[in-house]
Amino acid sequence: MRARSTRFALFMAVSALTMCAARTFSDKASAAVSGPEAASRAREVLSNRCFRCHGANGAARKNVFVLDRNRLLSSKIVIPGQADSLLLQVVETGAMPFGGPKLAEQERTALRDWVLAGAPDWEDGRPPVSTFISESAILRLINQDLSNSDERARPYLRYFSFAHLHNARVPAAELRTYREALSKLINSLSWSPQVTSPSAIDPAQSIFRIDLRDYNWTAATWSAVLALYPYSAVTDEAVPILERTGVNIPYVRADWFVASASASPLYHQVLGLPATAQELERQLGVDVLRNIAEEKNVVRGGVRNSGVSRNNRVLERHISTHGAYWKSYDFRGSLDEQSIFKNPLIFRPAGGEIIFNLPNGLQAYFLAGPRGERLDRAPVNIVADHNNPDSPIVQNGRSCMSCHYDGIQLFKDNVREVVSATSLVSFDREKALAIYPEQSRLNKLFASDAARFRNAIDQAGVQRANSALTEPINALYHRYIADLSVEEAAAETGMDEKQFQARVSRNERLISLGYGQLTVSNGGMKRDIWERHFGDLARELELGANIPPRVIRTAFQPVPVTRNSLIPGAAGPLSNPSEALRGARTIFIMSRSGYFHADDLAGELAKRALFQQTGIAITKDRNEADLVIDVDRAVFTTEFPYSLIDRRTNTVVAAGRVNSLFGTVAGKIANELMRKLEAAWTGSVERGFSPRAFQPSGRS
Repeated sequence: MRARSTRFALFMAVSALTMCAARTFSDKASAAVSGPEAASRAREVLSNRCFRCHGANGAARKNVFVLDRNRLLSSKIVIPGQADSLLLQVVETGAMPFGGPKLAEQERTALRDWVLAGAPDWEDGRPPVSTFISESAILRLINQDLSNSDERARPYLRYFSFAHLHNARVPAAELRTYREALSKLINSLSWSPQVTSPSAIDPAQSIFRIDLRDYNWTAATWSAVLALYPYSAVTDEAVPILERTGVNIPYVRADWFVASASASPLYHQVLGLPATAQELERQLGVDVLRNIAEEKNVVRGGVRNSGVSRNNRVLERHISTHGAYWKSYDFRGSLDEQSIFKNPLIFRPAGGEIIFNLPNGLQAYFLAGPRGERLDRAPVNIVADHNNPDSPIVQNGRSCMSCHYDGIQLFKDNVREVVSATSLVSFDREKALAIYPEQSRLNKLFASDAARFRNAIDQAGVQRANSALTEPINALYHRYIADLSVEEAAAETGMDEKQFQARVSRNERLISLGYGQLTVSNGGMKRDIWERHFGDLARELELGANIPPRVIRTAFQPVPVTRNSLIPGAAGPLSNPSEALRGARTIFIMSRSGYFHADDLAGELAKRALFQQTGIAITKDRNEADLVIDVDRAVFTTEFPYSLIDRRTNTVVAAGRVNSLFGTVAGKIANELMRKLEAAWTGSVERGFSPRAFQPSGRS
């Protein structure tokens, strides 16, 4: 025993000496390289080995833009002077670059030297600060454009702005991608037969004009957009614009619009999608039952596995008024009535995805439940979005655009060869062979549909994406929801960094709302907090009059989506807190305090067996959430109040308060939330409930 202890002590001593030597070597290496030289070497490595997945064309996995030093620092991926920075960890272990090969020792040393030297800035070719476009300049540009326009057209003209991204010195290549995202999305929300790109009204291409009539939009369409817009700051200089156009907000930020209108509720509202798939088919002139009965204008293909569905899947194509109408049949399993190989003609799907051509050749999307009811999001236990690292949930609109970046995806049918190989079947074999055609015929239809889509993309002035990552709408969405750096936050208020930080640091109200994290070097802020409190920011900094977002009530209001809505005969909207908790499929965690981190609570919830059994997914996109956990800290106390909000009704379904003493805030909140979930599912905690007995069978 003594010999073993002696060997262990010797091993630990050698290890400690080795670690000290390594740290000493790293420190010496950093001292031997000047700041500018270290920055230049690091940028070269990041550009050559990381930029392709983390920043090229404005697209970045995990929202990590490796050539944007400010964002690397504000997101804590790089901590100046710290050898345990996340960037160094992932390259030292070989976790990155994803798929290899591992960085060479010389490349790792270059990154290590840069971080230990304090992560000095590099010359990145971004536009100089002298090109700053002020709010007054934006309004003058719009006003001048209206003056140059036909007076009778002015009530139909609307404006989008990228000026805040321009002011934040976003690289030119990124801005090009984001302009393409705006053009693609607007035309993907259009029922006009022509593709019309937005028109730039300034040399910097930061302000764009559209005519509502070019997309078959109305004043009501635009009102639906403005009703959810959080960033208004209307000044006296905007009054002439408002009088000429008849709206109460002079322009909309393009990144917010792309992020918001590419998903529900705006995606459904602007496009005017009906409440059911059956009504959509009537509008598009598609008679599914007749086509199948007559074996005309329809083809099917079946696959055992797909990139989206967890089980076997059927894909079916019909001819519509505007081109192709594709619909999938997705299943909860692959047995009995859910097996497409047992009977490829009659089966029981749990829902599906619909992709159809708009009159201009672009594609629109519709998610349907088992009865054809329109869904905002697909059940994660049936289909999943593997292209989104932040959330697996398939969101109608944006998730589909990302997956189908190049139009309809080619697939190989697995059903026909099975039907052809045997005559011992219980279904109409000849009909199955008629509906499931040869692969060559499917390939011709794929080619035709792809050509239609690509032609429309070209007309919109959009470069064809080569992956879901480079799809422009998806790229801009992920940039929008990423943490804001100080430079980006200042640009969104129309100020430079020093002016912004000075004014915020003197404002007690803004500091109490968490804006203090933007007053420090390399500070940052979560987008959801920024968006939620922008009205307070506008008032305190006197940016202009903020018109708070409001709930929209329209003729095409989205159908509430719950677990129960997927069960035939189930009731409609949720009516009480217990039903809201039982019906939730996604949850978003929001912190209003720098003393509490949302990721800590996410980690604590993930540890709870009960939470895992509920099937609730944690999402980083507030717009995808059914429930929002809102955590704050009472000023000058150790108390952390929290509330659980049903996002669909904006009502508080649970609330509480925990103390940070003698335990962690995240752990205590997680425990309280588990008790509330337990009570919701059982009706009472006193019923002898245990996680092992918790089996929400029959629920999605």
